[in-house]
Amino acid sequence: MVAFRKQKRVLPGKTSPIANLWQGILPALVLMGAFFIVPIGYMVGLSFIGPEGDGPTLANYGTFFANDRFTDALGRSLLLASAAVAVASVFAYPLAYFLTFVVSTKRRMALLFILIAPFWTSFTIRAFSWQLVLSDSGVVAYWLGKIFGGSVSLGFLYTMAASVFGLALFGVMLITLMVFSVMATIDGRLLEANRDLGGSEMRGFVEIVLPLSLPGWIVGAVLTFIICVGDYAVPTLLGGGFKPVLAQLMLSTLKGTYDLSMAATFAVILVFVVLVAALPLSLLRRQTRLLQ
Repeated sequence: MVAFRKQKRVLPGKTSPIANLWQGILPALVLMGAFFIVPIGYMVGLSFIGPEGDGPTLANYGTFFANDRFTDALGRSLLLASAAVAVASVFAYPLAYFLTFVVSTKRRMALLFILIAPFWTSFTIRAFSWQLVLSDSGVVAYWLGKIFGGSVSLGFLYTMAASVFGLALFGVMLITLMVFSVMATIDGRLLEANRDLGGSEMRGFVEIVLPLSLPGWIVGAVLTFIICVGDYAVPTLLGGGFKPVLAQLMLSTLKGTYDLSMAATFAVILVFVVLVAALPLSLLRRQTRLLQ
């Protein structure tokens, strides 16, 4: 017996689904190549050009890892981003739980608007505003002086802690939204069953809410880390730049010696760090496919 494969008939004047698919994907591929792949490829190639214009060479990478100032800046960037994620997660999880299971549906949208609204302004403007608030002559020191008497010096501004604070503020918003979006899909009957069986609220959170909301936290934490590790404004305005991060060294290299190859090396290393940080997202996606 001969099996005949059925062929889909394409009506006159209509293109096939595959053609429609490529018509939709092609503009995105062109934009991705023009504004993402080509600039990054050029930056990677530029990082292999030596100080004397000779290339390809690994001299710039050798200089980077042989210089303690550069490696310390990279470690400081990683530390700030990791600390910001940790601090933001501590506040984001209770806030997301509160918005999901405590607040009524009518008030939830208003609270979400209050959470998001401050971040409609520029990242730099927010950092500069906190610089004014946290300075020794700012509003916090003023009211503390009124309460306790005399002049109060906070000693908080231009420290690593101030940088972590500024970065964590952004992380709280982002992680809260990501965790909330996952928590909102959790079936409330699971928590009701936990209560009916004598389980406490804490046990319901640890055994039900936390595992089911973990994918949302991973997405929020990775995105927060990626944004914070390459940030320039907060470590400069709140940290003072006394202990520079890698983004600050990259900009100072461009302003000082205008060494494009070395600045490109800084950027490539940051891109590599971002790609490594994005691995949990890929693993999470793979695990989700396996569960399906």
